[in-house]
Amino acid sequence: MDKDSKQAKQTINWLGGKYHGETIQGIPHGKGRFLLPNGTKYDGEWVEGKPEGRGIVIYPSGGAYKGNFKAGKKDGFGIYRNPDGRITRGLWEKGDFIKPVAEEDLNSAEHPAKKREEIIIIEDLTFTYKSGKGVFDLDFSVGKGEVFGFLGPNGAGKTTAIRNLLGFTRPEQGRCRINGLDCWSESAKIQSMLGYLPGEMAFFDEMSGSQFLDLIEQMRGRRRNSRRKDLIERFELDPSGRIRRMSKGMKQKLGIVTAFMHDPAVYVLDEPTSGLDPLMQNTFVDLILEEKARGKTILMSSHNFEETYRTCDRAGIIREGFLATVEDVHSLKSSQRKAYLVTLGSKNDLEKLRSAGLEIGKVSKNTVEVFVAGNYEQFIAALAQCTVLGLDVATQSLEQIFLKYYGREVV
Repeated sequence: MDKDSKQAKQTINWLGGKYHGETIQGIPHGKGRFLLPNGTKYDGEWVEGKPEGRGIVIYPSGGAYKGNFKAGKKDGFGIYRNPDGRITRGLWEKGDFIKPVAEEDLNSAEHPAKKREEIIIIEDLTFTYKSGKGVFDLDFSVGKGEVFGFLGPNGAGKTTAIRNLLGFTRPEQGRCRINGLDCWSESAKIQSMLGYLPGEMAFFDEMSGSQFLDLIEQMRGRRRNSRRKDLIERFELDPSGRIRRMSKGMKQKLGIVTAFMHDPAVYVLDEPTSGLDPLMQNTFVDLILEEKARGKTILMSSHNFEETYRTCDRAGIIREGFLATVEDVHSLKSSQRKAYLVTLGSKNDLEKLRSAGLEIGKVSKNTVEVFVAGNYEQFIAALAQCTVLGLDVATQSLEQIFLKYYGREVV
């Protein structure tokens, strides 16, 4: 098939179900999501109307398969989660399980993970709630001096994974380690080296900010230090007032000071800039970059892709409890299509852009949204034929990053 005939994402009827995603000549081809009437869902790659490449299929029974497909069947390495939670991993061929095997030999001295000191390690982590949601077979690690972005929409499993990492819940399968210590059985030892900022913070509202910080330092067995004072000044926090009278942003600053003031070696931060104004967000980014330069290890959940891009080395995207990908952040951004807002001189110019084969988005009066994914020469050549009154780059949202891995709009 002609690759140039590939179309933008659309919804079509296919094989008795609904398909939403990329197509070629009217059939699924590229990234897409497929839903059958019986509840079976497939998210992943398609080739000429059949699942082929990487994908995830979730069955009505509660079972799920994550791995490779060929011509619509499981083929290659994959992981199958049974409805009862048991995990089968290994090689598949034409839909049939062939033999158990590890995806890669982690004991190999040539494996990249052996070339750096791993501080946070999550291995085969599975934790399921009664509803059937949870996290399944999570595998990733964070090296010393690395900032790792943990991304996904609400309900994807980020907080569940973090709760297991903090030792708040016990994994059904697999384990989590921080600096060689087991997060469940040795959680008390981990706390002294850990800075944790929860997504939803709970304070003693009748206390003042200073009283709360004093309490935390007493619990940690530490005294006031210059770092606490520096952080308070840096984030322009007035800790003298009662917490119940503080705004969302002030409480967030108090949480940041609490997590950072004992100068821990490892940070686990869940939506750390939620509620902060843009100036304080930049202050926080600067702090993260400084901690990274000092060799600190940081796992950071975020909904702000620009924040992730500026601070993180790698990012993991979680989808419905499964880890969809782990990629270098710069590669993650460069792989996405970019949206440009072009202000044109006339309606004829709009027709010129359409006839050039460019992907056109929203049109508002004489301003048109144009999506570009590597075809910059084509884009520039088309603009040269038009009267261009203005050109802006639309801000790339985290949702646009998710689209590549979800095959659908993410709320």
